[in-house]
Amino acid sequence: MISTSIKKIFFYIFLLCFASSATIANESNAEAFVLKLSNEAKVIFNDKALGKGDRLKKLNELSLKYLDLDALASYTLGDYREKISAQEKEVFNKLFKEYFIKNMSSKLNDFSDQELKITASKQINENNIIVQTKIFSKKEAHEINVDWRIFSKDNKLLARDLVVEGLSLARTQKEEFASIIASKGFSGIVTALEAFNKAN
Repeated sequence: MISTSIKKIFFYIFLLCFASSATIANESNAEAFVLKLSNEAKVIFNDKALGKGDRLKKLNELSLKYLDLDALASYTLGDYREKISAQEKEVFNKLFKEYFIKNMSSKLNDFSDQELKITASKQINENNIIVQTKIFSKKEAHEINVDWRIFSKDNKLLARDLVVEGLSLARTQKEEFASIIASKGFSGIVTALEAFNKAN
């Protein structure tokens, strides 16, 4: 008969091995997710036949598929999200999503020139995985470090943030919005988003 203590040790080792295997699987899935996202984005930006409207439409579809824009919108509002009504949140989320996609389109015009290489990945808790990459620009002959924060829930992966050379894009956006809200209130950020969306 195997003693109870030995059984506990075997069970503990089994759990460690199972957890390790699950972590490796999650990290591999997250890496494949990042590659698929970047490849699909590159197809959009490489398609010179796409007009501005069609490109935005495809980027919107890509964002709905791969990005957690609801969580990102909520995060960028900071503590102020607790001070506004459900209706105001709905208005903000809609404006933010349009802003995000149009902003992404204008900033990633040269994305088709860039090559992405995954260097490492790490599951930092039950739901979050960091995928570390290097993006090389052939045109400018330099590379940058980009970490992708991937959120995993109910077997679905969504990107929540990019950290470019140590700078979190989500946190930067949050700080920018906080500055506007501090000086002009919630109506100020709504006006700013409306103006950007209309101009772009």
